Amino acid sequence: MKKTSLKWQIAFYLGAFAAVLIAVIWIFQMFLLQPMFEKSKISSVRKTADTVSEAILSSSDDLNEAIYDISVQNETCVRILTSNMNVIAGNSGCALYRMSGRELRENIDSAVKNGGSYLNTSTDPGFEMDGRELKEITYTKIVEKDDELNVVMVYTGITPLNATTNTLRSQLKWITLIVIVLISLIIIVLNRKIALPLSSITKEAARLPDGAFHADEKNNQYLEAQQLNETLEQAADDIRKADQAKRDLIANVSHDLRTPLTMISGYGEMMQDLPGENNEENLQVIIDESKRLTVLVNDLLDLSKMQAGRITLDLKDFDLAELVSSEIRKYDVYQYNESFEFEVHLPEKAMVHADEKRIEQVFNNFMTNAINYSGNSRKIIITMTEENGSVRTSVRDFGEGIDEKDLKNIWDRYYKVDKQHVRFSSGSGLGLSIVKEILDLHDARYGVSSNKNEGSTFWFELPLIQK
Repeated sequence: MKKTSLKWQIAFYLGAFAAVLIAVIWIFQMFLLQPMFEKSKISSVRKTADTVSEAILSSSDDLNEAIYDISVQNETCVRILTSNMNVIAGNSGCALYRMSGRELRENIDSAVKNGGSYLNTSTDPGFEMDGRELKEITYTKIVEKDDELNVVMVYTGITPLNATTNTLRSQLKWITLIVIVLISLIIIVLNRKIALPLSSITKEAARLPDGAFHADEKNNQYLEAQQLNETLEQAADDIRKADQAKRDLIANVSHDLRTPLTMISGYGEMMQDLPGENNEENLQVIIDESKRLTVLVNDLLDLSKMQAGRITLDLKDFDLAELVSSEIRKYDVYQYNESFEFEVHLPEKAMVHADEKRIEQVFNNFMTNAINYSGNSRKIIITMTEENGSVRTSVRDFGEGIDEKDLKNIWDRYYKVDKQHVRFSSGSGLGLSIVKEILDLHDARYGVSSNKNEGSTFWFELPLIQK
């Protein structure tokens, strides 16, 4: 389904709003004005009758003066009679005083039959305005006081509103024109302030795949547009970094693959061409390089499977302290051959529920990373501490350390720090990315703290099994 652009949606909704608004105004003024005016008049005569009744019951000293005030306020005429139609009070000069005795009696009898009040609406054929007759409203109410019946009659006339309606019709034409002009101006302003900036941002966002998005300050006319620009700028920057990191990874992996393949091929050809070189030493080189190639390929496969969610954990209970102690012994060769010093602080036991093989992989990656970045110090501290129901395993080196700006990126698959001070290693370079995926699968806490020229400490935490 084809989507409508924002500027046309703004025009449609505002146009619809203006049309409904104008229609409502016309309906109320042209068709509902007269009925609403009549309803207001009927309410006025009822209110006047109630007020006069209260004045009668309260035995007002000057009833005529009270009636006059009430009549003026409500634009009505009032007449008070006894049940025998004798006048008690009222203001003269209105249609009530022109009623015949028969008409008065009919209104009074109707009020008695109707439970004490009667509303009579009629027209005066002798009075016309703009071709329409005057409508008259007479309200009769029976008031009982001191076992006597008093009759309160209230009258008002409703003049035709033709002249008023004609005037309103002329005004409404101008109001309609003004509303249309104002809505048009609002549509133009909103399009310039909202639709055009978004359209410009959308066009610029088409360059995101190339990481070439550049925000135009002219489009930051409101907060949401500014936030969108900032988000897209960050996305473009991330795309550029990711693209560069991918190229770096391809170059690094290609180099790591080419080196063992070249060694295997070279030593194989040498052993084939030179019978004297067919010895155990050269054969061991081929085996070592094959293992190095296998490690790289396995790491790449593991990382891809983890990120694709195709690896499930084999969770079980085991002693993490025993695992770490056992793994540290594998690195004794570094103490003998390269003068590394391993300082170890482990508890007697630390039972956890996790995938033992994967946690072993995490620890070995931390150890390999520490060895590779130890620099000239050659000292590594392995510590395991228990706190708040968890056990933290940390590996600290005293090498070059990591810049603060690089700390948040070291877990990324495509990220690598400056390797100027890195010793030769047979690792794949993907160790920390694999560590991140494994620990995320365990919902474990992990992190790194580092200071330049002071070394780094990598750690992870697992909950202890409660005894």
